[in-house]
Amino acid sequence: MSYRLERERTATTPYIFIDEAKGYMRFSGESYLENVPDFFREINEWLERYLASDFAELTFDCAMEYFNSSTTKLLHNMIRSMDKRAADGKKIVVNWISLDGDTMIIECGEDFQEDFQNVKINLIVQE
Repeated sequence: MSYRLERERTATTPYIFIDEAKGYMRFSGESYLENVPDFFREINEWLERYLASDFAELTFDCAMEYFNSSTTKLLHNMIRSMDKRAADGKKIVVNWISLDGDTMIIECGEDFQEDFQNVKINLIVQE
């Protein structure tokens, strides 16, 4: 049985959706909770198992509106793990989705594009 997770958005946590069977993960909303590592522990554990497996592909849609520095570090570490597997030839795509004019989110996506050479990071700016 493949892993599937859906967590609704709250005032301080993002919407999370993972469908392992489809090789798909989505985060959207805001993340500025007190203990980021605890909230994302299950997700990180799944991602590490998934990346270690013989998966076909992974698409990660990240449509965050706001996140704190702890979440930035978490996202960086997650994409770094994806980048390492992409270096092995695995098809991994990150769609970094932001609203036009949201310079903080756009700049973070641009930084990730510069930091990681193997994973494909698409910067998608919406009106």
